[in-house]
Amino acid sequence: MSVPIVAAGLKEAARSPLTETTPEPAATAIVDSVAAAAPLGTAWEDGRPLWVFGYGSIIYRVDFPIEDQVFGYIHGRRRAFLQRSHDHRGTETNPGRVCTLIPHGEWDTMFPNEPSNPDAVCWGIAYKVKSGEEKRVKQHLDWREKDGYTEDFVDVFTEPGKPAVVSNVLVYVGVSANPSFAGPSSMEETAMVIARAEGPSGTNREYLFKLCEALRFHSNQALEPYLATLEIMVRRLLEESAQ
Repeated sequence: MSVPIVAAGLKEAARSPLTETTPEPAATAIVDSVAAAAPLGTAWEDGRPLWVFGYGSIIYRVDFPIEDQVFGYIHGRRRAFLQRSHDHRGTETNPGRVCTLIPHGEWDTMFPNEPSNPDAVCWGIAYKVKSGEEKRVKQHLDWREKDGYTEDFVDVFTEPGKPAVVSNVLVYVGVSANPSFAGPSSMEETAMVIARAEGPSGTNREYLFKLCEALRFHSNQALEPYLATLEIMVRRLLEESAQ
């Protein structure tokens, strides 16, 4: 299971629990409107190993200590830029768009003319947090994913027909009931937002481009048509605006 670990050395945003000597209590990632929603797996308890599944910026911006990682996929959901970002890739007045996970059935309800393939998977990377650092990293991730995300737990696979290589892996998801969820929006609208938005963590387009680059680095099949199309659309908009 062990593979070479490449953790990004990017700077962390101010006030993260990992950047302070005495961390402030972590801001909960569960917003009021979905606070009562129970995670699908077993909630992580302090003292146990902690695995985290990255499918967006966590894939390429690993700003926490890890000791193992697995490139793999999850079933039942698709990646989509349908979560507004007010604190990282946008602002309160000009929010950006970042990734969340949408169950296939829910996608079909939102986009009946663009049905999802129920057999499609979402590729990403599961990271095992360094032993002894689990509680501190969990606080940091709760803070990092605070803009509408809630906890869930998934199984991560690497080969069809084989058992999960890691089970009960923590993943942060912006469910459709959260206030930052963008709702059904066209690819054109999403591309326009990504091309223009910018926040404390950088431009929105950087988020998209680095995600696509990271997935291609591991496997061409990991970059789903949705992401590849969105990348092309955003690059075209940027080229047009530069003329």
